[in-house]
Amino acid sequence: MDDSYNIEVKLLALTEPSGLLTDIPLQERGSKPGEEVIEFAGRLCWDTTHKLGTDPDRIQKWIKSGHESVIEHASATFLIKASRVLTHELVRHRLASYSQRSQRYVRENEPRYITPPELVISAQSQQGAENPVAVFEKAMLDAWTAYRKLLNSGVKPEIARYVLPNACETQIVMTMNFRELRNFIKLRTSARALPEMRAVAGKVLKIMKQEAPRVFGDL
Repeated sequence: MDDSYNIEVKLLALTEPSGLLTDIPLQERGSKPGEEVIEFAGRLCWDTTHKLGTDPDRIQKWIKSGHESVIEHASATFLIKASRVLTHELVRHRLASYSQRSQRYVRENEPRYITPPELVISAQSQQGAENPVAVFEKAMLDAWTAYRKLLNSGVKPEIARYVLPNACETQIVMTMNFRELRNFIKLRTSARALPEMRAVAGKVLKIMKQEAPRVFGDL
């Protein structure tokens, strides 16, 4: 994971048990809310809900045996600030729900964008060539200058946005069940993944290891 990316990942919500589960004595409940729901769902299959909380490794045993459908009963919702390069890839994970800041109805009045740190590394390694950071920054400023000119000439934001770059900063709310989150983390923390995506997925993993260690502790 590259922490030099100016991205943010915040947990907004997590599956919480209620009713039947909260009536179960504390000593028989799991340590984390989402995990309690998963264990109850899994044990229901074998009519062993009376054993809730008796085996800390129960969820991992289900995962390792391929019985992963039970972890779909818990989900997490995140607020992610990143580039539109990232969100174009993120929404390819179809087993999820997304709500993204609109460029059609919200004006991009300020030039907010994500600068890939790889540009800085490239600039440091090159001699005599045009500075990649300078080229990038000029392109960003030119794009926003053109955007403002279009708006001032009466062009609607939904049309003027065509000149804005993929680097444009955006915000998106993402909800995934735990099974899809595991798949997302495995794919997007790979060395083959987009560096910015690895940074986001790494932050998601760090959060989920804290919130549901029995589900994500092996990743």
